[in-house]
Amino acid sequence: MFHTGQKIVYPLHGAGYIEGIEGTDEGEYYIIRIPTGNVRIRIPKERAQDSGIRFLEEKVSVEQTIVRVGKSKPVLSDNWNQRYKENFSRLKTGKLEQVTEVIKLLYDQEKKKKLSSVECRLLGMARQIVLSEIISVYEINSEKAEELLAKWLEN
Repeated sequence: MFHTGQKIVYPLHGAGYIEGIEGTDEGEYYIIRIPTGNVRIRIPKERAQDSGIRFLEEKVSVEQTIVRVGKSKPVLSDNWNQRYKENFSRLKTGKLEQVTEVIKLLYDQEKKKKLSSVECRLLGMARQIVLSEIISVYEINSEKAEELLAKWLEN
């Protein structure tokens, strides 16, 4: 499915690449490197598809997805605990659209009232995941990625 050097997105961590494939007595494993935070993940090949690992989106798709979410008018739950559960479920999918929705929802919530510390951490995680994909797809630095994200969400 994946090969060494291939760029991927790993849910809850963001964009990275397949550093290698390791064989052991228990089976073969993908070794995934997530540059942000210098994270190294080892996952069995047979469970990779179920884990939510996916290929990076194409450039056009990244921009279109973020702009579409930016224009949306999502409905927020008034209960912060329910909001957290819904947003964390979105993050766990690892899908660009779902993770971008978390950013949009929490930005909108922040305009109404200050976010709790838990929601602030969730927002930070979502931003890191989306920014890592923008950086990887466009091969740009984090400052430029921040500018693109802000521009696309505001359109």
